Amino acid sequence: MSPHVEKKGDEFGDVSISLSETYQQALIAAGAIPLVLPITTSRKVIAECVKRSDGVLLTGGDDVEPKFYTKKLSPKLRKTVGVTQGERDRRELILIDEVFRQHKPLLAICRGQQILNVALGGTLVVDIAMQLPSAM
Repeated sequence: MSPHVEKKGDEFGDVSISLSETYQQALIAAGAIPLVLPITTSRKVIAECVKRSDGVLLTGGDDVEPKFYTKKLSPKLRKTVGVTQGERDRRELILIDEVFRQHKPLLAICRGQQILNVALGGTLVVDIAMQLPSAM
């Protein structure tokens, strides 16, 4: 599972990970043993994590950093982007690449689907109401 990263951990004052208990409970109920991906962008470490796993879950979370899917973003649209985590995006892009390279199962939920789309060359609508005003 790919966690969210908090800016300041309680124990050492560094970053800490955050992951909803619901993901873990669902995986355990399905017979899996959930393990959390370490906070690293080392391809070697991520590749080894994927190798040792039966599958990978990309979890929900904050917005994907627009620089990963668009070269043009107006200042007006940029203001609508919520909190982003560029390091998480980089880590998950490497993770997705490794999952496909190693032919492992992948489940992507919410933000996980968005970063998967970006990893496969897709783009995202930054603000539906602004960019697609006739959308439901």
